[in-house]
Amino acid sequence: MVAALLLVALVRPPPPPTTSALVAARDLPSGAVLTADDLRTTQIRGESDSPGTVGAVGRVRDLVGRLLTSPVAAGELVTTSRLVPRTAAEGLPGDTVAAHVLHADERSLDLVSAGQRVTLFADTGGEPLATDVLVLGVDTPETPALTGSLPTSGSPPRGLVIALPHTALDRVFAGQRPDGGPPRVLTVIHP
Repeated sequence: MVAALLLVALVRPPPPPTTSALVAARDLPSGAVLTADDLRTTQIRGESDSPGTVGAVGRVRDLVGRLLTSPVAAGELVTTSRLVPRTAAEGLPGDTVAAHVLHADERSLDLVSAGQRVTLFADTGGEPLATDVLVLGVDTPETPALTGSLPTSGSPPRGLVIALPHTALDRVFAGQRPDGGPPRVLTVIHP
């Protein structure tokens, strides 16, 4: 009698691909300016070109100094949607534009910062012109975004640089003020 030897091989699929990514080292509030100490590297499932992933190993320097648009919990992946763009047009969806609007109450601009979400109202009243608008930048008396050949007496008017879908852009800029000047807005900051 011939004895048969049966070998059983255990076959396992290869582990899923992983990539190095940056996560928050601690809870970070909206509006925080990222430092190297705010970030740590971890391995996540997926390819390095997964949508929204910003930061393979060695790219901490690319995020240092960037501003958060919303809070990020400790251990949460830092994605491009959580960062204020470096320029007005960086990362905006195809149907969105960056626009500068003048603010009717310049003193209240000190309460608004890049990364916040606001609702825009015409200074003449009425329904909101646009809701959930991302603020990309705020003019300061020292660095107004609106300069050039506009006729002004004294310092130029202050405003906001905002990200707007084309449909909201039309509503915001649909009419001129009775004095012929550009429309001015009032903002309500979202909590």
